Amino acid sequence: MLRPVKESLTPSRRKYRVLAWSVLIFNVGVVLGGAIVRATGSGDGCGESWPMCTDRLIPANPGVETMIEFGHRITSALAVFGVIALFVFAVRLYEKGNRVRTAAAFSLALLLFESLLGALLIVFGWVDQDASIGRMIVVPIHLLNTYILVGALTLTAWWSSGNPGPTKPIDARSKRSLILGAVGLLLIGAIGALNALADSLYPAESFLSGVTDELSGDAPWLLQVRVLHPLVAIAIGFGVAYLVMRLGATATDRTKHLGTAVGALIVLQLVVGLVNVLLAAPLETQVIHLAIADTIWIVYLIFGVSLLGERTAAELLAERTA
Repeated sequence: MLRPVKESLTPSRRKYRVLAWSVLIFNVGVVLGGAIVRATGSGDGCGESWPMCTDRLIPANPGVETMIEFGHRITSALAVFGVIALFVFAVRLYEKGNRVRTAAAFSLALLLFESLLGALLIVFGWVDQDASIGRMIVVPIHLLNTYILVGALTLTAWWSSGNPGPTKPIDARSKRSLILGAVGLLLIGAIGALNALADSLYPAESFLSGVTDELSGDAPWLLQVRVLHPLVAIAIGFGVAYLVMRLGATATDRTKHLGTAVGALIVLQLVVGLVNVLLAAPLETQVIHLAIADTIWIVYLIFGVSLLGERTAAELLAERTA
């Protein structure tokens, strides 16, 4: 079995690798902070002013909701500076066209769009108990952009660690399978965002009362479709687990371990999701549920690029020994 080929890193690029992984982890933390803002109804803690908070740079005598929202804005600003630094140093350390530089550029563009979406939610008042159609549209788009942003940061960190990327045409079947799995995870996330919004707008006192609310004839459509998320998550989740096991069957040990991790995380996520439903979606399980979802996405992407990268490594080794 071939070992993955890794590029040797200069001291400057080793420091960049640490920066890239740190920025990725920090951004995941910011995403979880956004979930806390939504779940606690703190989205209007700073009012409709943006980027100021209650029309001030630093809010005076802030309440709990204002502190939560203000804290999220501060960490979001730090995330922007982190990704800007990631891009600037990528330009300095990597030649034009290098995959690390390209991934860092996409990360910056996606984060700026992320900030714009967040600003729209605040400026148009699509926060707290607002149930307008505008919020229903922007929330899943916001989630999808977040996933793609985390994906771009993951690729930046992975490739800056010296891991190879595909340099030749990718096997069509593997490419379709990997894309299908990624689309499935994005679909789960988008539906999950609406599901989490329903939990915030129409909180249930218990599991049974939640089911009763969903089956009520005059229930809002957001409640009526809440049952779709667990059904879709189970179906796609097991499908993705099967996909990574099949694709990783002939891979290197590292890629196999990544595939196993994806499968184990999916099982864990289904268990946490069940607990979240049975406990009527408390804040703690919502945050844990989202953290595992982000981790599944990250590990799945690493599995995919590791698989494609080792195929390239095998081709390069064959060329060298020919």
